[in-house]
Amino acid sequence: MADRDDEPLAELRLQRHRDLVGRRTGPLVVRGIVAVLTLFVVVAALNGFGQRPATSQAAGRGVRLHISTPARVRGGLIFQTRVDVSSSRRIAKPTLVLGGGWFDGMTLNSYQPPATAQASRGSGVTFAYPPLRAGGHMTVWLEWSVNPTNLAWQRPESLVLDDGPTRLLGVHPDVTVFP
Repeated sequence: MADRDDEPLAELRLQRHRDLVGRRTGPLVVRGIVAVLTLFVVVAALNGFGQRPATSQAAGRGVRLHISTPARVRGGLIFQTRVDVSSSRRIAKPTLVLGGGWFDGMTLNSYQPPATAQASRGSGVTFAYPPLRAGGHMTVWLEWSVNPTNLAWQRPESLVLDDGPTRLLGVHPDVTVFP
């Protein structure tokens, strides 16, 4: 009587298990899946799915606005946006106006420096800061996370600089969100 441990060994056949006779499609399917996963990793390594920052800028009326933020992001990603404002003239009440695209499916984790006032405007949010002197510079850092259940693919992320009620200039980049 054979041991129960020996029974599976009795079923091993060299032609089928070593030479894969009769199992031609199995290895091809496995290789295809591995190739697709490898391609996915290569595309991600080449920034195909985002995270590297892109820059947008605008200048006029003695003011320069420069924004650095990723143009492509994916669900669950935590990223940073840098907004630089340089002015050759005085801005009495510099106010950054972030459009609703910034907040649609994303969470604002923190921002520095803190604004002196914050309010909603339409679907967006405004951040007011202390006066900026002529020749002055202001940098605002915003830290975001992309909600993992985000389903949107592409949306505008407008950012406008106002001086109180007067619009100075703005940038209107688009962001692509991968699920």
